[in-house]
Amino acid sequence: MSDTLLSSAAGLRAGYSLPRQFYTSEAIFADDMREIITRKWILAGHVSQIPNAGDYVLFKVGQEQIILIRDTKNAVNAFFNVCRHRGSTLCSAEQGNARRLVCPYHAWTFGLDGALISARLMADDFDKADNGLFAAHVRVFHGLIFVNLSEDAPDDFDATFGEFDAILDYHGFADAKVAHIGRYPTAANWKLVVENFLECYHCQPAHPEFCSMHPAEALLAVGAGPSSGPNEAMESYGPVLAAWEEKAAAMGRPLGNVDDGPETSHLRLLMQRTMREGYISETADGLPASSLMGKRKDWDFGRMHLAFSPMSHIVADNDFAMLFRFTPRTAMTTDVDILWLVDGKAENYDVDKMIWGWDRTTLQDKTITEDNQTGILSHRYAPGRYSTQERGLETFQKWYLRHHGLTHQDAPAA
Repeated sequence: MSDTLLSSAAGLRAGYSLPRQFYTSEAIFADDMREIITRKWILAGHVSQIPNAGDYVLFKVGQEQIILIRDTKNAVNAFFNVCRHRGSTLCSAEQGNARRLVCPYHAWTFGLDGALISARLMADDFDKADNGLFAAHVRVFHGLIFVNLSEDAPDDFDATFGEFDAILDYHGFADAKVAHIGRYPTAANWKLVVENFLECYHCQPAHPEFCSMHPAEALLAVGAGPSSGPNEAMESYGPVLAAWEEKAAAMGRPLGNVDDGPETSHLRLLMQRTMREGYISETADGLPASSLMGKRKDWDFGRMHLAFSPMSHIVADNDFAMLFRFTPRTAMTTDVDILWLVDGKAENYDVDKMIWGWDRTTLQDKTITEDNQTGILSHRYAPGRYSTQERGLETFQKWYLRHHGLTHQDAPAA
């Protein structure tokens, strides 16, 4: 734990946003990378991005670059983009195809499995077997590619995420394909990006398009997850949700909520709820942008929000789904990416119609989050008290602090 992190803990107050340094300090960002980001299973992409042997994409997190590449045995591998000779970057293009990975500096050549194939003029005692690429932990789950950068054994993937098997299978993610990728690089600390996504207190003033697609009572009660709104709002919306769940279950949709607490490893969530009356999908007119996705036989007027961690989310309608990646890069920059997926057999889908709502919403989020970061840089910033519609932020904050061995009790009494 850095001295900056320890000293900043003196300003912690339960029910309030974090002290300034948590959102600005390079030292605390390094702590975050070491203790949280590199130890979590992070959603990095979808297998449809690399369909053929030799296809690769780069996934960047912090100062690391990970090569996601499909080999000749159809396996997806993940390697650090670092040559084992003197550390040069192997792949500079964001995506491509390579029969072998050849370092442009001194031509060391690696196979798609990461093994060193060729290194010119090396001494007789040089062992190629000891100089393969460094691998990252990788797992493909229903077509979703996850990486874990830990040097130690990561959290057991199946034990952590196996509970999502039925719902991901029903939505057809394994056989889906990417229809569009939106990139929204955001000049803000990763925690500000996550906090913005985990509360809907800002939805009404900031997101007119988003609010137009959803029932106001649902946004108040569960707009950002099962415990994001006031208890009384959920009590009011509960009967509406229960009636929809009964109909959806009869149509074969797997149900169930996941609402992890701060003591858990990944802070997962799963929330399924209704669309606005008369709306089939999250589009401007409520009409579909693509054909039914996965195992559905008919439209059920619902949508799903699933989080594998605070950095990796899915929002899924009946006809398309979105993979949200909030990837920390520096203390005050975060890569925000959305991958729009459709059914693998879909042909006549309307990309503009599909991305309308969340593209505009995410551009708005980029602006308000960057403005939030700018305000926090002021010496007059002080942590503000959370509303009853920001309960998810309290959970996230406790989860975050626990990973650093901190609690609100580390602050001195007022």
